[in-house]
Amino acid sequence: MRAARTVLPYFYAIGGVTLITAGIGLVQSRTAVPNLSMVYLLLVLWLGARHGRLPAAVAGVGAFVAYDYFFVPPVGTFVVNAPHELLGLILLLATALVTGQLASSLRRESEHAAVLAGEATELYELATTALRQPEAGAAIALVSRRARALPGVARFSLIAVEDGKAIVAGGEELGPELLRRAEWSFEHQTPVGAKLGLGGLDLVRVAGPNPEPLIIPLAGGVAVMVLDSATADDHQRRLLAALLSLGSLLLDRRAAAYQAQRASTLEASDSLKAAVLSSLSHELKSPIAALRAGLTSLLGPGAGLDREHQELASGLDREAARLDRLVGELLTMSRLEAGQALELGPRSFPELGGAAIERLQPRLDRRQLTVSLPADLPQVLIDELQIDRVLTNLLENALDFTPDGGRIELGARAEGDRLLAWVDNEGPMIPAADLGSIFDKFWSGRSGGTGLGLAICKRIIEGHGGTIEVRNRRSGPRFQFTLPLAPVGATT
Repeated sequence: MRAARTVLPYFYAIGGVTLITAGIGLVQSRTAVPNLSMVYLLLVLWLGARHGRLPAAVAGVGAFVAYDYFFVPPVGTFVVNAPHELLGLILLLATALVTGQLASSLRRESEHAAVLAGEATELYELATTALRQPEAGAAIALVSRRARALPGVARFSLIAVEDGKAIVAGGEELGPELLRRAEWSFEHQTPVGAKLGLGGLDLVRVAGPNPEPLIIPLAGGVAVMVLDSATADDHQRRLLAALLSLGSLLLDRRAAAYQAQRASTLEASDSLKAAVLSSLSHELKSPIAALRAGLTSLLGPGAGLDREHQELASGLDREAARLDRLVGELLTMSRLEAGQALELGPRSFPELGGAAIERLQPRLDRRQLTVSLPADLPQVLIDELQIDRVLTNLLENALDFTPDGGRIELGARAEGDRLLAWVDNEGPMIPAADLGSIFDKFWSGRSGGTGLGLAICKRIIEGHGGTIEVRNRRSGPRFQFTLPLAPVGATT
């Protein structure tokens, strides 16, 4: 049947030339009509538009031969005596071939346009159906089934990667080894065996009798497929590439939904944790205050404790003071995380710095303190109590890591619409691995620390719209932060 469809256009060409030749002979036997050879062009045009270039070329050559033999003197031979007759025959052949080629090209373009229109319609309907799905998983499964139904696609799966772990989101299940390869491809954004090109799917690996899975990283995951190169033509690969692009969009949508759900869970967890911390802090404040008051009485001269018991009570008092500070900082952190409102107003930064230094003067006496706070610094728009806490925490942190006789500097200068302030100290540098986590809650570089002081500083500074960071210098670390300047003309 297929062979008959292949040969039939050539029978049309030969039969058509025969019928037209007979018709021209019939007409010329009755009357002289010029340029009847042009009738052959209608046959060539029809064959080119309907059946392609080769049948049209056969008809063109047949027309050339038939017209020469039957109608060009001397009739019944292939000899042409008159130059104008020879020129006419050559023009007939050339016109027939060109006409056939143009008609064939028009046919191919029309067929290609129809294929592209069909692809566009199919993809539009599929994309509309998929994007209307309330769950990304259902849409991914729909795209996977459509891709698997394409001729030449032996296997197809869309893989989501969540927290570095590959999960089959749509299509056939995969083994552990293939999932590990998918994770590697996504992590390194490296395709295996094929890649998405501008015009379709470009095969990098030549498929054999047992084709290997192709792995293509997408926006929110990976596509894993097995193609049969014998049946997967350019049209199918182009359609498959479009489905991969749609799958990439859906995987990205799934990843966004996962991140949103995770953020919501973390937010709920943080809220619960903040509430628990706040409740515990309030409940512990009174017992700790009573404990410290009792220990203070025991350490008094009238308590009558011997030296050993006094040392024991003194140690207990120190630990109670540390616990009191931890509870206080937990309460402060819970309030900051709950979004405590700031009481902003224009303030003098040198005055705040001087107050913090005065409070810590007993400990600062054993260090070399340098203050670089020009008196003409512009005022800053801040919550005075909160920024006082920041300065106190940073100076205490510097005192903890600066040896006796070491240098500490508190300085500030105006930069544009911001105030840049810093606290330097001579001491050990912070390990590079810890620079990114030093402002995290409960991180501490020394035993006995609460791990909340720097985290509180970060919360307060960011609440003011500023930034805080730490840098290592040759002499030791520098903590620096920015604060907004107060509008010109603002008064305290």
